[in-house]
Amino acid sequence: MNYSVPRAYLSDINQAFSTHTSVDDLSLAGILGIECLSTVTEVLAYRAWAQPEATAFIHLLDGEQEEASITYAELWKRSQQLAAALQIFEPREKRVLMLFETGIDYIVSLFGLLLAGAVAIPAFPPVGTRGLERLALICADAHPQIVLTGARFMRSRERVNALLQGGLPEPQWVDPEQLGAGDSSWQAQGVTPGQLALLQYTSGSTSAPKGVMLTHGNLFSNCRSASQWMGAAKDRVGCSWLPPYHDMGLMGGILQPIYDAFPTVLISPGHFVQRPLRWLDAVSRYGADVTIAPNFAFDLCVDNITDEELAALDLSRLKAVYCGAEPVRPSTLERFAKRFAAAGFNPAALGPCYGLAEATVLVSGKPHDEAAFSTQVDRQQLATGTLAIVDAQDSFALPLVSSGRVAPGLRLAIVDPASLQPLADGQIGEIWVQGGNVGAGYWGKETLSEQVFRATLPGIDGHFMRTGDLGTLYRGELFVTGRLKDLIIIAGRNLYPQDLELAVESADPRIRSNGCVAVGVDNGQQEQLAIVAEIKRSEKLDDAQQEQLRQLITSTLVSQFGVAPARIHLAPMGGIPLTTSGKVQRQATRQALLNDSLSRYGAGRAAAASAHPLKTATDALS
Repeated sequence: MNYSVPRAYLSDINQAFSTHTSVDDLSLAGILGIECLSTVTEVLAYRAWAQPEATAFIHLLDGEQEEASITYAELWKRSQQLAAALQIFEPREKRVLMLFETGIDYIVSLFGLLLAGAVAIPAFPPVGTRGLERLALICADAHPQIVLTGARFMRSRERVNALLQGGLPEPQWVDPEQLGAGDSSWQAQGVTPGQLALLQYTSGSTSAPKGVMLTHGNLFSNCRSASQWMGAAKDRVGCSWLPPYHDMGLMGGILQPIYDAFPTVLISPGHFVQRPLRWLDAVSRYGADVTIAPNFAFDLCVDNITDEELAALDLSRLKAVYCGAEPVRPSTLERFAKRFAAAGFNPAALGPCYGLAEATVLVSGKPHDEAAFSTQVDRQQLATGTLAIVDAQDSFALPLVSSGRVAPGLRLAIVDPASLQPLADGQIGEIWVQGGNVGAGYWGKETLSEQVFRATLPGIDGHFMRTGDLGTLYRGELFVTGRLKDLIIIAGRNLYPQDLELAVESADPRIRSNGCVAVGVDNGQQEQLAIVAEIKRSEKLDDAQQEQLRQLITSTLVSQFGVAPARIHLAPMGGIPLTTSGKVQRQATRQALLNDSLSRYGAGRAAAASAHPLKTATDALS
């Protein structure tokens, strides 16, 4: 789609730009580089001035062929118009809940709010049980003053208002399509790097989601770090199916492409999980060379794309496929690389990375000019808190893949969570992060913010953010070993649940990939191991077969880790609680196990599950 921009319009952009940036002339950004800017709204203004007719985004409306697109000039103009029209609601510094599906309207609404000086709250649309449950938690925490949404979700007004707690006034509901043009003379009043831009809610893998306060400076800093880390963007094309209301989808799928000026193809998460082929088919058809996804997405593609479908794919142009998880599973990457080698996929494109909402998203990753680093470590030494490299043939060898190097502009420390003292390389402790990507704290939680975002280390200026993740540095590479809250300690040994879970999943093909949880349970005298494993929907196991599977799980864990589970719970597909990004919720699973509210394989609750094989993944993203 081409869009001709009148000369007068370029003048309007320049005038509007000069009202909310320290740079008076857009051309200076072209000379000095966009690093001289300070907010992502300034970057969009520059793109609209310098590359008005360039395509910014292409949205595949049906996940396949039907598309809509928008140029930088169109995006800037529509965002400015929305910001102007919103002025009747006095949005500056007000919290605005965004309820939109993936698409062009979502991006316009986001930038309209940022230009208006509002505090955007990206949220999952109120679809499905999981979506409503999560939205209830966000509403109860953030108490939005305005809800910005389209006609489809305007019908959910009563349901969403009922989710608000505390007796506060109901928010104003606004449909951008029903707004007038706004005051044409209105000019952006300007936002500063230190001004609050949005509340980014965590995935809730270990607790209820919390609203991370991200400033305009945080968003810009993350884009700048990622740009340096990814390298030059000449002729780059992106593709993303990640939810734009999740940190990885928002930063990697929307803001980064604008910062680096590369067109990006967007697919809704629902369309992806319904048919994983859509993701790789879009990559193939549009010649995308960069994309990003969590662990489970790679497994879905391997398990669901047929040989005939694979034969039609061309993945040879992919140069960077970022896998964000903590930790990244070597087996996941190996399966994907092997399966899609026939489509021209280069394994060197795989780039493990690590991040979290509290750091906007990016903490570490594989630089564009380096290979991913993986190795074998001694699982017995790992249990004592030390990363010890061993030969792959060693009986205690455990494969680990690095999450890359620390992103530019950030500082990382590995700290003993008990003594709060820094640890040497190779020693496992809590990962602490310092730098411009780190958010300002949790909304409405000053005590918790003090504990998490304002940690200090002797001899080092400034505050660190405690990630709650465990890991270590080795040869400059970050190895993430697990979550501090999920760590299982038995007989003085540290057991990482994801290692136990992978062993269980690998023990028998009847157990669903990414469908296992290992947790510690206290019997009143000591901590014991409990395992929850989902059985594939295609399997029909009688009582004797279930007992044989439990014995196999026990023998596997005893032989590999020297520990026998005190309890093994077999569940139907969809029985394990998941976060919005598809991660298992270990603490929620543990609580359900203790409350005896976790669904059992073969029980009546299993029959109520959807027959769709991707129901679990769909629920995770709704």
